[in-house]
Amino acid sequence: MVLLRILILIAFFLFDFFTAQSQQTSRDSLLHLLHTSKANKEKVLLYLQYGEAFQSSNPDSAAFYYQQAKTLADRLNDKKGLSKYFSHQINLYNQKAEFDEGLAAAQQDVSIAEQLKDPEILIEGYNDVANEYEYLGDYQPASEYYLKSLQLASSRGDEGMESKIYDNLASVFISLKDYSVADTYCHNAFNLASKLHDTVTMGNCLINMGVTEIHEKKYKEALLHFAQAEEIGYKIPDISLVADALSDEGLVYYTIHDLKTAEKKYQHELMITKKYSLPFEKLYALFELAVVAKDRKSFGTAEEYAARAISIGEHLNTADELMEMYDTMSVIKERMGKPAEALLYKNKYVALNDSMMNAQIQTNIHHLNIQYHSAQKDKKIAEQNLSIEKNKAAIERKNMWIFIFLGGIIALTTILILSVRSYRHKQNLHRQSLLTLQKQHEVNTLKEKMHAREEERDRIGREMHDDIGSALTTILYLSDDLKEKSKDDENKIADKIASAATGVVDKMNEIIWSMNHQDDTLDDLIVYTRQHAVEFLQNHCLKYHFNVPEHIPDVQITGEQRRNIYLVIKESLHNIIKHSGASIVDISFNLNGGLCSCIHDNGKGIETNDKRRFGNGLTNMRHRMESIGGTFQIENENGTIIKLYCPLEDEKKEKNV
Repeated sequence: MVLLRILILIAFFLFDFFTAQSQQTSRDSLLHLLHTSKANKEKVLLYLQYGEAFQSSNPDSAAFYYQQAKTLADRLNDKKGLSKYFSHQINLYNQKAEFDEGLAAAQQDVSIAEQLKDPEILIEGYNDVANEYEYLGDYQPASEYYLKSLQLASSRGDEGMESKIYDNLASVFISLKDYSVADTYCHNAFNLASKLHDTVTMGNCLINMGVTEIHEKKYKEALLHFAQAEEIGYKIPDISLVADALSDEGLVYYTIHDLKTAEKKYQHELMITKKYSLPFEKLYALFELAVVAKDRKSFGTAEEYAARAISIGEHLNTADELMEMYDTMSVIKERMGKPAEALLYKNKYVALNDSMMNAQIQTNIHHLNIQYHSAQKDKKIAEQNLSIEKNKAAIERKNMWIFIFLGGIIALTTILILSVRSYRHKQNLHRQSLLTLQKQHEVNTLKEKMHAREEERDRIGREMHDDIGSALTTILYLSDDLKEKSKDDENKIADKIASAATGVVDKMNEIIWSMNHQDDTLDDLIVYTRQHAVEFLQNHCLKYHFNVPEHIPDVQITGEQRRNIYLVIKESLHNIIKHSGASIVDISFNLNGGLCSCIHDNGKGIETNDKRRFGNGLTNMRHRMESIGGTFQIENENGTIIKLYCPLEDEKKEKNV
């Protein structure tokens, strides 16, 4: 172990020494050119190149020379030089994790490209805007700008940019957890990059390919791809790529519960981020170490790492990462017996989550407008490209057939030309139609995911307004009554306030549970329902019996299915307490082409005419089950029997197989 660390330190020393020597030689040469060059457009490029030589080691010096380039470009009215300045400045902003500033710079670069009508600059500009939106976690505009850039790059035959954009789209679909689409884009990008010997894009593709393989449980393949990416990172050199590869290698070992190896990878990553001043990667390394320490029950160490990660995250204003870190820190504080601090971080998590949902709602109309105009431009470009290809193909065919079939077989030649032209024309139209349908499918897939997120947020907002708002209003009125009542009534009112507050907490827990996609399994639904049903029946002194299958398969269900089944069972138990006069309740779950649930009490039963007493309760319960494709039945047999059925996707697939 000691020898390995010494070898790593020696390798870093040699790497730094030769890199420093190379950079110094390059800087001296550029500085000489700067001193001898006149104030012209060439000098703008020299300022940018000289600043780029400082970017990794001294970002402040790089920013100074980039500003010099901008000032000179403005004075010379050099639009292309100004565009190159924005490209360099965007890279510097990204290195410092200042993504809002990077987005503003990218939008200015697009504006310049549109003024110049330069498609090459416009491709880069669209890609840069999409990159910044992706860094900020706003995937809808990110995907729109990537597709615009890809369409333009494809029309110009720019395979280098196509490979980069395919890789970027893979990252978006990984963030949206659509790994099959992400894998397709990864391989498209890697094949093009390999053809062009573009090692930078190849390294990024290997990272994305490994991430998709983790989620497909192909751990050996993922480790191989991350190791290849790490090797490329050292050769280029690109230390950020090295840090990303180490982080993802640690994730593989963490996933397979090899915490010791995972911790080594994360410690190595942390050492690199400190040495090369990589704040964003450092944040991830610290947070990963905090999670490992938490799982190893070293809560003091986990608390220290998480606090350092949160400090960096708050400085960088990385909303998605902060939400996850606040939630993790809340768990750590709770395990350490610090409930007040745990509640503080849980509140920070909830507040940040609410603010992000509101921001998304406010920008939705703007995104739809961008999408409409993008579709119109893409349609015009596609029509122009089709016309060019048709004309080019016609000329080539004409020249070929005239050269081959010269002479006395003119009639036969004419027939053959017409047949071939018709066939190839149909083939071109068919290929173009397939390409258009594929890209439209990708856009529609993204729209559906975004729409589903919006509906989920609207539902949570309505529940919080209706249920939690009503409970808080009750607490407020009871608090006012407390001021006016005598001491004898104070305890009764205080009990009502406590009951209302408990209801608010329970409702919040239900909402959080329904939002957590990690709980979208059949096993979690049954465990969660049983836990709350037992507590409810015990509180009302009823005997109960649960019948649960010994083996619950690993079946994924949607958050809507979990929530609706749980709420119908909960409402059924409330009706038993209020109306049945029962003393025993039997609850059973079984799998028979779907999830079947049965709630049977030994009460007085329910008559057909008595169903009116339940008002909209039974109607709402039936509507909840039908909305998820299920059924709701109520019968009388030694009491009341309520039967619920919900089809499961995995069950259907197994039957088809």
